Amino acid sequence: MRYRKPIIQPGLTREEATDVRDRYMRINPGAKVTIDSQPDNPQLKILIAHLPVLPFRQVRNPGFIGYRGWRA
Repeated sequence: MRYRKPIIQPGLTREEATDVRDRYMRINPGAKVTIDSQPDNPQLKILIAHLPVLPFRQVRNPGFIGYRGWRA
């Protein structure tokens, strides 16, 4: 499966990172989302999301909300 360029969000607390990861997984179940600690401050987390590239016919389906959903 091909993935888009990763989305990297640094400086999140543990709760924020978990909420964002859950949102990415709910919107796009094929996503690979990891949470790592920042090297300079282990209390802050870095979220790295790899979203899959979907075929255009699937994106055109009336019920698809994926790419619009995570921008909001």
